[in-house]
Amino acid sequence: MRYKIETERENLFDVSIVIAMRVRVEGEVIFEQLEKAFSKAVASYEILNSKIVIDDNGDAYYVDCEKTLSSFKETSLGFEELINTNEGIRFRVEEGEYIRGFLSPDGLVFLMHHMGGDGKSLLYFIETFMNILAGAEVQKVAFENLPVSALPKDSELSCFYKLFVKLWNKRWSKQKRVFTFSDMDKAYRVFWKDHKTETVVDEYSADTLKELLAKSKEAGCTLTSYLVALWIKDMPYKADVGFAADGRLTANRSMGNFATGIHIDYKYNSKLSVGENAVKINKLMKKKLSDPKSKYIVLHFIGSIDPALIDTLSFEAAGAYHTRFTGKFADIMDYGPNVKKKDLSISNLMKSDIRTEYGRFRISDIAFVPPVVSYGKNIIGIITVNDKMIVTRHIFQ
Repeated sequence: MRYKIETERENLFDVSIVIAMRVRVEGEVIFEQLEKAFSKAVASYEILNSKIVIDDNGDAYYVDCEKTLSSFKETSLGFEELINTNEGIRFRVEEGEYIRGFLSPDGLVFLMHHMGGDGKSLLYFIETFMNILAGAEVQKVAFENLPVSALPKDSELSCFYKLFVKLWNKRWSKQKRVFTFSDMDKAYRVFWKDHKTETVVDEYSADTLKELLAKSKEAGCTLTSYLVALWIKDMPYKADVGFAADGRLTANRSMGNFATGIHIDYKYNSKLSVGENAVKINKLMKKKLSDPKSKYIVLHFIGSIDPALIDTLSFEAAGAYHTRFTGKFADIMDYGPNVKKKDLSISNLMKSDIRTEYGRFRISDIAFVPPVVSYGKNIIGIITVNDKMIVTRHIFQ
């Protein structure tokens, strides 16, 4: 295999780009069974049997890896402790390390580098893991990603943005530097020396969720919009809210990074009810998501800018590399230290589309923690399983 990394390039050198999930499972299991199921699940996905290489020009590729480093261990650490312990330990993606699994007192914990896939991808991996644990045979899953050439034709960059890309690539060509995984090691040391994250997990019972759904339905909006209205209600200024979106073009259940995103600006109107504000938020979201140019502009940008220039965003954000030119680029792309961060960055996996029953095993609930992206202040993950909604907040302390 040899697949070029394009639209997912901004995640390659990011020092805080790990997705976390905690899975509570009913049914007695022993570590050896879990470890075996994990190994088989990893073996079934082509992307998890790859490694990442970077050529002399700065282009990066997924290529075959004979022996990968993804692992499953038993630990006495809880969910939040595992996130804190692992956040400063770099995933060796150049040696095929994309997932770390743990048997924890809090349940099964999976930490995945975003280059291994997005939130839905990790859910599909968990589904495969549970199927194997229950004794089922699983099929091999081929690699899929989202290159620029696969993006919808009506989402292409406008002439203005194409000119922007051309000019910045031309200016970069005169001072271009290709970054390596050794540079990434340095960035991790620099960044995590002075940083630590906090994870807050809130569980909403079936009754509470039912009440929230009823209120959002009565208002005529989505639950996500209603929650956003509640969260920004007391902000005295126009809130900048980012939303992760699924960029899949087909209903595939493969592992890959298909994440894209939109954002809206909205000032809560205290003269209106929560529901009325939520309706306005919902309209803004719907408008952005229904417009291919708005939905895929981030992926077009990432896939069109010189890959090594995209890499500078991560190093600038980590404080591990800086020039006047790359600093200005980071500011424009919202990675700079002085830009206004998004007030809320929301990833809602909605009602999980994986089964909860696997023979004698049952998933009771799942908690989902998105990465603490550098351009967000409050990173929020939402997922609903068995009529229980779990909302997490991931922030820097």
